[in-house]
Amino acid sequence: ASYASVRGKKRYIYEFGLAINWVLTLGDDHKSACHGSMTFPDIDGTVDLGDGYDMVDYHVEGSSPAGTGPLLDRFVRDGGLRDSIHKSIDDWVRLFRATY
Repeated sequence: ASYASVRGKKRYIYEFGLAINWVLTLGDDHKSACHGSMTFPDIDGTVDLGDGYDMVDYHVEGSSPAGTGPLLDRFVRDGGLRDSIHKSIDDWVRLFRATY
């Protein structure tokens, strides 16, 4: 990551990807869980804060309990975990900009 000054304005330059393996534990007994992964390949300075980041290669392992698909879609793929990841990336961008 770096920055450049162009006509007196700072341009922040960074580009990286993020691969995440996740586990969602079901119930209080913690005996059943869903496992999976997701990748955010294009985290760079062209994405505006708050716009979110493209996710590819979302995968749920076959050992996940039957019938958990809608739960995983809502709280992992489409919101919940994904929203937390977007916020964490945006927080990193804010820190990077504040530091440089």
